[in-house]
Amino acid sequence: MFNLFKRQKKNGCPNCYDKNTISFGADYLESKFISSIHLTDEIGGIKIYECEKCKTQFFKDENLYNKIVSGQIELLKEWSIRNLVCPDDIKREIEKIGLTNDWMLDKIAPCKIKLNNGEIYELTTVLFTSKPPLGHYYSMYKNIFFIDDIRQVSESKFGISLEIRQQAEKSEEKRMGFYPTVLKNKEGTKVILNGISIFFNSNNIVGSDLEFANEEWNHREKYIYDADDYEEKTIVIALK
Repeated sequence: MFNLFKRQKKNGCPNCYDKNTISFGADYLESKFISSIHLTDEIGGIKIYECEKCKTQFFKDENLYNKIVSGQIELLKEWSIRNLVCPDDIKREIEKIGLTNDWMLDKIAPCKIKLNNGEIYELTTVLFTSKPPLGHYYSMYKNIFFIDDIRQVSESKFGISLEIRQQAEKSEEKRMGFYPTVLKNKEGTKVILNGISIFFNSNNIVGSDLEFANEEWNHREKYIYDADDYEEKTIVIALK
């Protein structure tokens, strides 16, 4: 009798039924689905999987399937042939700005960059990682470059100081996904940095203006929050 009411497995993969899927565990796939995911390719040592039903591509990070966003296969091919080792002169400049951890425990720094072709980008995250440039995280960036595209690195006026970024890593969660650090500019206007953010640009206040307010976040007080909708949001990838 029990087997009559046991929920049957679905055919395909989680993305077949929810297009907002970003990732899912192999154990979840096995327990809930008759999987249509198969290995189809390997690029730069990264195995590429595809669901036969919805044609979505995935890569695996340990036991986790991560969805590959449109256009990222070409990015992966480029990553596999680029020189990702950071030149010593550029690395020295980045180290002056200061590296901190991102949520994946890779190293990041807020920079202004000049490309080999002379183009300049002020709001640039330089990322040192051994992971491939795949998944939802990279879809948040308008521009993606590799370290061998870069001629020069300097401080960004929007960048948060190393001291503040190091302290913000230790901030406590006050609400779900909200880890506030209270800062102020020279005029005393108070702003909130959330978690491991490395830039600030809102209400004509930029990251380089900010210092510690030396007080705890108060939900009754009014603060300025980062806009976090930068049009030129840029990332540079280097080997960790």
